[in-house]
Amino acid sequence: MISIIICSVDPALLEKVTLNIKDTIGVPFEIISTDNRAANEGLCSIYNKAGCRARYETLCFIHEDVLFRTRNWGPLLLDHLKDPAIGLLGVAGGDAMGTVPSTWSNPFRSREINLIQHYKAGDVISRHLFATEDGVWRPRKTALVLDGVFLSTRKSLFDKFKFDATHFPGFHGYDIDYSLQIGSRYKVVVVFDILLSHFSEGRQDRQWLESTLAVHRKWKDRLPVSVHPLTEKDFRLYHWRLLQVFLEHLSRLHYSKRQILSYYLRYSFNRYFTVRRFLAMGKYVSRLLLTQHPQTP
Repeated sequence: MISIIICSVDPALLEKVTLNIKDTIGVPFEIISTDNRAANEGLCSIYNKAGCRARYETLCFIHEDVLFRTRNWGPLLLDHLKDPAIGLLGVAGGDAMGTVPSTWSNPFRSREINLIQHYKAGDVISRHLFATEDGVWRPRKTALVLDGVFLSTRKSLFDKFKFDATHFPGFHGYDIDYSLQIGSRYKVVVVFDILLSHFSEGRQDRQWLESTLAVHRKWKDRLPVSVHPLTEKDFRLYHWRLLQVFLEHLSRLHYSKRQILSYYLRYSFNRYFTVRRFLAMGKYVSRLLLTQHPQTP
């Protein structure tokens, strides 16, 4: 009853999650895995090919470095997708996207997330990440964009909404884009009654940032957007907050001073421009440039 689609680069991890799914899902299932070690094909292309081969109506696209902690999570998933208004669900997501490039985890009010995150470095080995706007547990909450660690939809919707391999040929950006695609017609939700462990932290590298820029180029006519009713003042505050985070990423990833200044100016002169915000951000940019590391190729 559930088709689980996995892009694999580690046979040991694939075997481990396969056994875990068999032990926890509680309904008939199939796993459609693609060994991507040699081809290194983009995730969107792999997901689209595998999704077309699926035999069941419920599709789950998951990373292979996860383990499910909820027993009999399959019936819970099927129950969520009985609601015809729901088009896409996950276990982590954000409530807004602004006009400045950003990830799903930069919300306006709160992230919606229920996930055990494991870390490879530092003193903390794992942490149960639980966050929701009102702090009240419910089976599901509305979100705008989801994290790609776990995405589920119906085959009938997948046949209409494919992953965009043209704009996102690699391994980033696909989840936000797919959320915005389906979210244009259906509800996007984070579910809190399915808990899993995730054993990698993701890589916010240059490829990630370029994919984030691609998301915003593609959806610029629809952004900003939020699941909450926000005022123009709210969006202005969100815009400048995102710009600071974006500039920090540029500096961290050793973009040149010229590029940082260019992006600062590009995202300052728009409908959210104010002299006070512009000057305050200018002081922050000056400090960034003074501490900027030498540019790398």
